Amino acid sequence: MPTPSPFNSTRTLVEAYFGFQIRLGIKETSLTVGTTAVAAGADGPQRAAITFGNCGSNLIVVGFSPSVTATSGFPVPINGFLTFNWFLDGELVMGQFYAISGSSSQTLYICESVLSVVN
Repeated sequence: MPTPSPFNSTRTLVEAYFGFQIRLGIKETSLTVGTTAVAAGADGPQRAAITFGNCGSNLIVVGFSPSVTATSGFPVPINGFLTFNWFLDGELVMGQFYAISGSSSQTLYICESVLSVVN
């Protein structure tokens, strides 16, 4: 029989790993993306993770510059997602992201995990 976990939440697991609690707040945004690059995400310096979900009917591309194009950057496929987090991607997660599509009126869902003192 497996031994039960001594942790009752992800927060206690993180606290055991690092030796102290790291509290996060969740920020959700829906962004309309078209053929001109738009800023995506808001809390860069406090961001621990960010996920982009493509709810539209065409490819969306994400990059770190307003000069991102619909053919150069990180692709977020239709009904797919792209995630950056501090543990695997270092300071990339803090960057200012921009999104663009080859088609107008695409919906990009953004979920940011932001360092917080309230939780």
